[in-house]
Amino acid sequence: MPPFRWITSYFTKTKILLWMVSALLITAPFLIFDRTHWLTLTDYLTGVTAIMFNAKGNLFGQFLMIVFSLRYGYISYTFSYYGEMITYLGMRMPMVLVSI
Repeated sequence: MPPFRWITSYFTKTKILLWMVSALLITAPFLIFDRTHWLTLTDYLTGVTAIMFNAKGNLFGQFLMIVFSLRYGYISYTFSYYGEMITYLGMRMPMVLVSI
């Protein structure tokens, strides 16, 4: 079986297209305007992927959301967005842990 073949059997073509459009709408402005904060880009793509798995009720999405919350908390801290940091590390991540 070719690599990533399971993705086409797990997600419909519409959902794969939705993920691709979402990833494109995140990546294109980053490549046009920013090109410096690569951790932010990868974290946003992780978040979009987590949402796709969570929408299907897959537990892997919750683990991706933990990774997203930790990284987004760090990013928020480096930009002095303390409210965002508290929201993700103090509210979002504990909710994910409880749901697991």
